[in-house]
Amino acid sequence: MKKTLLISGFLALFPLVLISCGSTKEVQASPDTYVAADEIAAPDGNPDETTEGKTATTKATGKKKKNAIEEFFTFGNKDDYINFDQTTVFTKEITGMTEKNANVVIRYDNHMAGFGSYNSAGYYYLQFDKDSRAALAKAAEAYFSDFENKRLQRKGKKTERAYGKIKYMLNWGSISASTPNYGTGEGYLGYEFVKNSPYFTIYNYEFKNDYYERAGDATTRESPFVKYYFTRAQLRNLVQLLSEENITKQIIENDPEYIFVSSEADEY
Repeated sequence: MKKTLLISGFLALFPLVLISCGSTKEVQASPDTYVAADEIAAPDGNPDETTEGKTATTKATGKKKKNAIEEFFTFGNKDDYINFDQTTVFTKEITGMTEKNANVVIRYDNHMAGFGSYNSAGYYYLQFDKDSRAALAKAAEAYFSDFENKRLQRKGKKTERAYGKIKYMLNWGSISASTPNYGTGEGYLGYEFVKNSPYFTIYNYEFKNDYYERAGDATTRESPFVKYYFTRAQLRNLVQLLSEENITKQIIENDPEYIFVSSEADEY
């Protein structure tokens, strides 16, 4: 009886241990400094980051096989994604702005690409198709221009939706290896000032949970509200990682079932 209770206790604590081990990291990205045009005493240039965010590349080697124990207890999703790089993002927690590790991924089934990271009490994957990745890159360029040309507003109703809507797929769950909930909808691109520093933002209100039809009341009908924050260095890094050239390269190298068709002109 004691042995059974010990095993049950371990299984109940196992997800919590994983969350505590992988949810946060020591902050390395510095908040952006922003000085509005009317606050400049003398022209001193436009401050920008001197170094881009460093990344640690981890190359995948085809689809990963599920671990049977992990699959049973956590609805394992390790064979759903090509995990090919890492970056960082910010989330707003009760304790303040917190930098989190983020895995940069590509789905095997439809080649949507994005990032996965902890946010409050859950883990989320935001995945964008080709058109949405282009929209994200265009929004990022607009944000960089507004920042450099002192057009950002510290207050305003439209700042959080300044760069329009973006469609993406959202997967979520308790830990990174267990994200069975999923839905597709529209989020918003904009920016927000936090303690006088501006951050580019991606966020969405509740997405319909398509997994609810299978799981019923064991899960929720909708996703939580989700919001991520980015410094310019983090945003530049993410856009580069999600560029079409890089995504195509990763798919060719890591998806054994992908057949690449060249669009180059024929030679005769």
